[in-house]
Order: sequence, then C-alpha cells, then structure tokens
Amino acid sequence: MPKQKITKQIILDSAFELLRFSGHEAVNARSVAKSTGCSVQPIYSYYENMSELMQELFTYTQQFLSKYIEKNASQECYFESIGKCHIGFAKDEKYLFRFLYLSEYMKAASFEDIIRQCTRDDVTKSIMNTLNLNGEESKKIYLNMMLYTHGIASMIATGAADIPNEDIHRLTDAAFRAFLDQSRKEAKINETHYS
Repeated sequence: MPKQKITKQIILDSAFELLRFSGHEAVNARSVAKSTGCSVQPIYSYYENMSELMQELFTYTQQFLSKYIEKNASQECYFESIGKCHIGFAKDEKYLFRFLYLSEYMKAASFEDIIRQCTRDDVTKSIMNTLNLNGEESKKIYLNMMLYTHGIASMIATGAADIPNEDIHRLTDAAFRAFLDQSRKEAKINETHYS
C-alpha cells in the first residue's frame, strides 16, 4: 500500500487537534510529527519554523471560533448571544480559548489591537439597530460587555471558576442593563451640555 502524502492541511489539522485537547504548550515539531505519523521533515518543508506554523494555527483557530459563533449565536438578540458564545467557547473549548486570548500568540501591543482582534462589525451594527444607539455609544457598550464577559470566560477557561449558566446569564444581563443605563445617562448629559 502506498504511503499517504503528508499535506500542509494534514499537518495543520494534527496541530489543531493537539492544541484543542492538550493546549498550545503541547504543540511542537515532534508532537505534530508523531500525531501526523511522519518525521519532522514534512513540517519544515511547509513551514520555515514552528513560529510560522503557530501563526497559521492561530488564524485557523480564529476561523473555528467564527464557525462556533455562527452555529451558537441567536439572531433574535445577536449582541447578547455573542457574549454568551464567548463564555460558552471558554467552557467548551478551554485550550482554544486560552490560545486565542491568553497566550503570547495574540500579539496585542495596545488596547486598540485587542479591540481590532476581538470585536466584530456585525455586532456593533446589531447594537446600533436593536438599541437605537449611535456608533460611538454602540462601540462603548460593546467594549464594556466584551471586557466583562471576557473576565468571566477567562476565569472559566483557566479553571479558576466553574460558574453555572444561570448565574452567568443573570450577571451578564445585569451588567448589560447597567452599561446601557450609563450610556444613556452620558448621552443625555452630552445632549444637555451641547444644547
């Protein structure tokens, strides 16, 4: 029987499986080669070094997260469901969450980098449409909720907390109402101030 040709996709899939079930610390040339059933030579024929493979794996994991969100987000209240998806992803895919958000591979040098990498335009538009807010108000609420849900998700993904879904929903709903009230108060103050 002829030997299977080791493709770049096979290597990437093997690295992803290692990442998904053992964490990014377990992904190295030897572990990927062993998982793929080859020597390290095919890995280095497709990738200049492991850093290049890890960057492609990061993008591949982001695509996996997008599919997760598409599958689990509710169109009824899209913005609310995105936050719950973020927390759900931390529960369901701890190692992938840690790789995307809690590892050196995120490569965020500023707060703006974090916002650019973690926010979605469709969510901002959903906030604007459903809550009748302007672009700046929508971005602010989105950012506040993103930071809030990320804190909960990080505690879950690292094993620091095991919060029941009912409590998560209650806490995120209360935080959302507080951020929305604050945004509306600020808009009123600005309106009065500039009138």
